[in-house]
Amino acid sequence: MKKRLATTVCALGLLVSAGIASAGTSAITYAKELPKFSGDISLATGTKDNTSQSKVENAIVDKNYTANMWIVDAKGAKVSPTTTRVMDNDTRLFTVDQSAVGGNVTLVAENSKFALFEVSISGSFYPDTR
Repeated sequence: MKKRLATTVCALGLLVSAGIASAGTSAITYAKELPKFSGDISLATGTKDNTSQSKVENAIVDKNYTANMWIVDAKGAKVSPTTTRVMDNDTRLFTVDQSAVGGNVTLVAENSKFALFEVSISGSFYPDTR
């Protein structure tokens, strides 16, 4: 009985530690409208757990438009370079400043060019890739 209880406790511990280790690598999905006139919008927020790159798997940018994207920390300070011309079915990696590790980071986007109407955008954001 004690052996079975010890085995159960060990297995539970492994499951919990695996869940914690993969928390930052889980997808945070977004589906929003980019504002008119090249205004920016927050798409998704997650915790930056380590120094690995962040990743965006963008599914849709409506009406043949492209988007510019970057990452900011909880204070709104930019912590990654801007990646430009993100399109449909486009995957991009971001090198994020290590000052953001341990805090929340937000994926921000804007239309790459001036638009008189809102443009649909959707995809997945991964604050960490490992």
